[in-house]
Amino acid sequence: MGKNNLKKKAARYFLPLSFLFFGFYCLTLPQHISVYENSVAHIGTGYEQESKAVIENTAVPVKENIEIDIVNGTDVSAQNAGVYNAKYTFLGIPVKNVSLNVVPRAKLIPCGNVSGVVIETKGVLVLGTGKITDESGNEVSPCSGIIKSGDSVVSVNGKEVNSKEDFTKAVAQSNGENISISVLRNGKIVETNVTPVMSQRDGEYKIGCWVRDDTQGLGTLTFINPENNVFGALGHGIYDVDTNTLMNTSGGVMTLSDVTGVRKGEKGVPGEINGSLNKEKIFGTVFSNTNAGIYGVITQKSNLPLISDEAVETAISSDVHTGKAYIKSDVLGKSELYEVEIENINRLDISSDKSMTVKITDERLLEKTGGIVQGMSGSPILQDGKLIGALTHVFVNNPQKGYGIFIDNMLIKADEAAAKK
Repeated sequence: MGKNNLKKKAARYFLPLSFLFFGFYCLTLPQHISVYENSVAHIGTGYEQESKAVIENTAVPVKENIEIDIVNGTDVSAQNAGVYNAKYTFLGIPVKNVSLNVVPRAKLIPCGNVSGVVIETKGVLVLGTGKITDESGNEVSPCSGIIKSGDSVVSVNGKEVNSKEDFTKAVAQSNGENISISVLRNGKIVETNVTPVMSQRDGEYKIGCWVRDDTQGLGTLTFINPENNVFGALGHGIYDVDTNTLMNTSGGVMTLSDVTGVRKGEKGVPGEINGSLNKEKIFGTVFSNTNAGIYGVITQKSNLPLISDEAVETAISSDVHTGKAYIKSDVLGKSELYEVEIENINRLDISSDKSMTVKITDERLLEKTGGIVQGMSGSPILQDGKLIGALTHVFVNNPQKGYGIFIDNMLIKADEAAAKK
């Protein structure tokens, strides 16, 4: 009798524990999987490799909503570069959605040049809204609840807005009549209407909307594709510091930079590269600002100093491993390789610009910069002679360490930029 009770108790707990374990296991499955274009690969639980044993016509063509069996894996035939929706399944039951990246097999020139970046916004970015004291001395908020922080104003009364001056002029010339304002919000155009009021302070019509246009700064050029001159830089997107939103861009340029020095990073205080943009030396046009970096085309390679023409192979994320690697940077005056350690690889993080943890170990760099400083984002990372990604972020409390992005994620965006060329 006692044995039967024990068996019943064991059975009672076994099933819930099994489900708990299975649920935890599913969480550990990667969020992103990468395979090479024009290849046959075996996809298991996150480690893909070329499969010489697979006969191509038995493999599943990569398409939307491809199913990956978590027990036996799935052989796939990847033909066209792009990002596809996929799902892990168990006994035919979907257990986790995953992004399947088919990346071109490329040879890229790793750069490492600290460069100037100018991003031209699409319209003008709304930083916030506020109150205005009207002619009668009343505090009013004409656009409160209508226009929001993070919106981009693209037109007023049907006329395109490209700068703060365009916007201010259009509002000032309204004569207090209702105006239609088109804003870009979460990727969609939203039509709004606002009635400006005359400001008691300066006698001009206003709506209480504070805006900003172009932004600029320093970052690092990651790579150039010698086949089409498409470049990638930064490895992360350019976000507005006030609204923390990815800036919508209508274009931009890459320039040389005049670096005057480096402020060394310390615990709690990120370092930075000191310098300015040399706008007389534009070498590229920016087409897109994405969460995985900025992309465009080299237009005047002669303006780039001492860029090597030697291209290296790229490695997909499953080829990346912990251990020794190198970053390439000219932060100290000339382009050099500096030793680093890949400490951790995170295939679960859905944030594409934080795919691996990188520690600076090169004494030359540690002495001068303290590790990673602002402006080094985009520095190419090489391992086993292949380009595997780029630096993206520094740990504020430990400047020796930072995050990196897989080159897979950058290649997809570069391919999209090439289509816009």
